[in-house]
Amino acid sequence: MAARFPASSKTLPRSRVFLLLNGLVFALQSFAQHQPSAPQDGERLDYIVTYEWGPFYLEVGDVSFTTASLAYGDERLWSFEGWGASRKHWNWFYEVNSIYSSIADTSLNSMNFQRKGREGSHRYNRWYFLDDRQEKEWLSMDDELDSGSLLWEMEAPLHDVMTAVHHCRHLPWETFSPGDSIGLNLILDGEVHQTRIDFVGTTQYSEPYENEEIACWEFDPTLIEGTVFKAGDQMRVLVTADERRLPLFVETELIVGRARIYLQQKTTLDREEMRLFRSQSVVLRDAALED
Repeated sequence: MAARFPASSKTLPRSRVFLLLNGLVFALQSFAQHQPSAPQDGERLDYIVTYEWGPFYLEVGDVSFTTASLAYGDERLWSFEGWGASRKHWNWFYEVNSIYSSIADTSLNSMNFQRKGREGSHRYNRWYFLDDRQEKEWLSMDDELDSGSLLWEMEAPLHDVMTAVHHCRHLPWETFSPGDSIGLNLILDGEVHQTRIDFVGTTQYSEPYENEEIACWEFDPTLIEGTVFKAGDQMRVLVTADERRLPLFVETELIVGRARIYLQQKTTLDREEMRLFRSQSVVLRDAALED
């Protein structure tokens, strides 16, 4: 696999609560061999989003990522969703209730992507159609972006937000050396953003909820400019150094203060549980859009 080829991950520019994921570590020589890693059907990961500015600390939001396997004829596909919502005491400042959903093939190539929800004073409702090899189209049903298309002539894959998360997460990090950089091409808001991830190396993460030390890989995506980010700033991501590559912790500087995101709970849902959880997310998202 092209471990040092510029086509890896960077993280969401204008997706405030969805500042999520990816970093790793490893501590044992046994990880020198490639560890196969792939999405897990039924996976649900719940995170707490905190805002910190000097001595000021506040839990401001929650994010949940879910993964489901789909059968499309003889083909297997992946359904990825990320739902982020601010807490009531933070809504006066910046209310968020958004769902990012993606359909991808087994190589984690994006086929369809939807961004719909409320983020501050903005309302988003956009569909991206990305399965065509060269022409990438989007349909915008909000007032902030016109529908359109672009030609993508590069061999490197073009990711949406959700496939970028999983692409980065399941890279063969054990084959990288500290200082290696990996590129990522991301489509968002009708534009292609090119960025990079810098691999830092291995580290130990002190898990705050169960008070245990966990071996991780650490990497730093370079951010693109947005409402809460400065272009060129970096995000720190830690993912477990095992076959699941669980994103445990994310930290990023903001224009004012910093955000930290902690994995609080991981569960496996059956089909009905997944359906109910995603349905409830849609109901809460749509209620926020009507306010």
